[in-house]
Amino acid sequence: MFPAFLTVSPAKKEKPEKPKQEKLATLYKNARNAVKNLRDQDAARKALLDALARPELQNKQKAKIYYSAALLEESVNAIENQKAYLKQPYDTAKFFNKLCDMYGQLRLCDSVDVLPDAKGKCHPSYRNRTHSLRMKHLRNMLSGGKFFLAKKNYAAAYPFFDNYCELSPDSSATLWATVSAFLTDNYAGTVKHADAAISYTDPTTAAILQEYKVRSYGALGNDTAWLASLKDGVIKYPRHDWFFVQLSDWCNRQRRFDVERKLADRLIGQVGNKPIYHYAKSKSYLSEEKYDSCIAYADSCIALQQDFADAYYNKGIAYLNMAVVAQESCPKDVNHPDYFDAKQVIQEYYRQARPCMEMVRKLQPDRIDRWGSPLYRIYLNLNLGDEFDEIDRLLNQK
Repeated sequence: MFPAFLTVSPAKKEKPEKPKQEKLATLYKNARNAVKNLRDQDAARKALLDALARPELQNKQKAKIYYSAALLEESVNAIENQKAYLKQPYDTAKFFNKLCDMYGQLRLCDSVDVLPDAKGKCHPSYRNRTHSLRMKHLRNMLSGGKFFLAKKNYAAAYPFFDNYCELSPDSSATLWATVSAFLTDNYAGTVKHADAAISYTDPTTAAILQEYKVRSYGALGNDTAWLASLKDGVIKYPRHDWFFVQLSDWCNRQRRFDVERKLADRLIGQVGNKPIYHYAKSKSYLSEEKYDSCIAYADSCIALQQDFADAYYNKGIAYLNMAVVAQESCPKDVNHPDYFDAKQVIQEYYRQARPCMEMVRKLQPDRIDRWGSPLYRIYLNLNLGDEFDEIDRLLNQK
């Protein structure tokens, strides 16, 4: 054992001192000085926003912090504005972006300003001030959106138009907000402004905006809104074929063939005899395995548009399916009295299918996935050696 006086006690670990928090009054004073002197705004704003993490803060204090941060953003904008007034070089993007940042702080201010206190009562005290500050710079918000729109920076343009539309919803800015949002895959922003933009613009542009709206609901996975807005598009913009094509495909997937054909007939009455309506009816009959009707409407489609590849495809597939059905009922015994007649019927179906699929190949030479296998079956069953060898070679090259 060592003598007690030689025993070394373990060193006590000193707790690191917590950095001293500045009083909120000091932070507000620094912010006011930064605004007054037009300097050190970023540091003053950061110190204020960092203070939001303090657990003892009440909603009114948070609202004051956000409002003070908004004033600091405004003062940075004032610096660039002063440079422009004095015809000195200035940062146009910074000039506008600081206003957009200011609007963001004002929105946060409003969001906490309206929260109830401990007694469940609301006493908003910044509403008038935030509104006045927004209105003061509203025209520049619109100019900022146009500035970034001209540069095709749609992601940067959208917040400006979005902010502007909150205070001026019945304006061309709703159109620019919708387009900017859609072109940057901001689908929530698209549907937010689409209806207002549609009511503002001409019917041709409105149809395109309605399409953006439908596509956005689809991307957001809102099937109910997607279908409702799609039906709305068909009713309001019957000449914009995109809506009919999408709704027709939906009906086909749902196997609501009668609805699909009634829709086509209604649009024929409204718009006229467009090939797409006859094609849709042909497709619905093909899906329903009513091959004669499929062929009839494919023919009426082709009569209206001779290069409609999908109509030729429907017609060719209908004949090939009829050949399969006939093959299944064909007598297997060559001595059966109906054997050769049945074989002739099958061969005729393949002969009828041939020009249809060859036309698909001619119109869509790169779509071997569509016409390759059907032509392989046709040439095989018609004993067309050279043609069969060519298709066999092409399919093996895939």
